[in-house]
Amino acid sequence: MSITTESLLGLLHLASPALPVGAFAYSQGLETAIDRQWCYDRETTGNWISELMQQGMARLDIPVFFRLYDAFSVEDQKQVTHWNNTLLAFRETRELYDEDCQVGRAFSVWVKSMFPNETRTDWLQTPTQAAMFALSSLCHGIDRKIAATGLLWSWCENQVTAATKAVPLGQTDAQHILKRLINEIEPALTIARSLEDHEIGNNLMHFAMASCWHEHQYSRLFRS
Repeated sequence: MSITTESLLGLLHLASPALPVGAFAYSQGLETAIDRQWCYDRETTGNWISELMQQGMARLDIPVFFRLYDAFSVEDQKQVTHWNNTLLAFRETRELYDEDCQVGRAFSVWVKSMFPNETRTDWLQTPTQAAMFALSSLCHGIDRKIAATGLLWSWCENQVTAATKAVPLGQTDAQHILKRLINEIEPALTIARSLEDHEIGNNLMHFAMASCWHEHQYSRLFRS
């Protein structure tokens, strides 16, 4: 699969932790997992992030991302709204819902500033991160699979960065986790592409409970 220099640079721009959407402020339950000693070293932290990617991102966010990308590409506002709202409906806790809403809104503002003639940003009252990543990818001319790879990589990097601060992990351990996750991204994409509409969804009860407990955690670095 070929990719132009321009679209590659666009993908690097979108996946960069420097993108001003505030994703760095969230750990998605990881901080609770650390507090409860579920994650305390390289192996346990890598296992946590890997499971969330394979059983969560690969079965919910990325399949919905593919559908959002396709709907935006054919100007189908009804389907964009449907899948955006479906993703929000799957957020099990207030923290996870607020995170997607806040990051999505910030992402929408960024897209409008980068592409002032792009009117599809106005289709959604409460855009999700996945929706805005899909629209941004189309604006940059990025292929849907490569765009999904960038979204997964961005998520992995944010999770490992949060773990580096909160476990804490050394930089070498963090890089080993990223190397492991790189090898698991293609299988995650394969799962995501294979799911029918009715198969989309996750079943991560420990993840939902970690998010619930985080709302009342005594000391916190992150907002989720």
